[in-house]
Amino acid sequence: MTQQFDRFKDAPWFPQRDELVMIGGAGGIGSWLAFFLTRAGFKPTIFDFDVIEEHNVGGQLFRNSDVGMPKVSALYNIIKEFCGSEINTFNQRIDENSPTHYFMFSAFDNMQARKDLFEVWKKSIPNCPVTPIFIDGRLTMEQLQIFCVTPDKIEEYEQNHLFDDSEVEDAPCTMKQTSHSAAMIASHMVGSFTNHITNIYEREIIRDVPFYYEFFIPVTLTETA
Repeated sequence: MTQQFDRFKDAPWFPQRDELVMIGGAGGIGSWLAFFLTRAGFKPTIFDFDVIEEHNVGGQLFRNSDVGMPKVSALYNIIKEFCGSEINTFNQRIDENSPTHYFMFSAFDNMQARKDLFEVWKKSIPNCPVTPIFIDGRLTMEQLQIFCVTPDKIEEYEQNHLFDDSEVEDAPCTMKQTSHSAAMIASHMVGSFTNHITNIYEREIIRDVPFYYEFFIPVTLTETA
């Protein structure tokens, strides 16, 4: 264990082993998410097939020098430099043949990719040694939503919160995302996960993990369910 964890290694959620997690998407949410999870001591595997464009630098954890690189390649380099750790990366889409894991984060910006990732996650449930969780983050420029799906919430999530991309109202290109809102939702997603891990390690529910959480930055309004 390196000294970088000395300030929080006694936290009830601190990984007791190599705690693997899987992330779909390396953009606004996923890039910050992979960074924060690694800094907390977890071991991310991240999937994305996009290449960094200049406009991505404004809201994602990338440098101007990364423009033109695959997102997962740049993210690997950034995390190795700033965290001293290596993450597993796959420069490819999620499909039915993708590996699964019982701790999974959705950081995609479209519903179809989110649906595909959810189907992959469900394959992990039958052989899961602990309570699995699928944490889905959804972000506009100043509004964030997080869904924490455990097996008992699958039906509600699928019926009420998974829909077609055609049903999603798209925001103007100039009101898509900022770094602070992307980092904010990523940190809240990590917080939900560390609460979940705490409950697993303690073998009882001592921290709340709401199924639904929403936050509006302009009016600092929160809603949970």
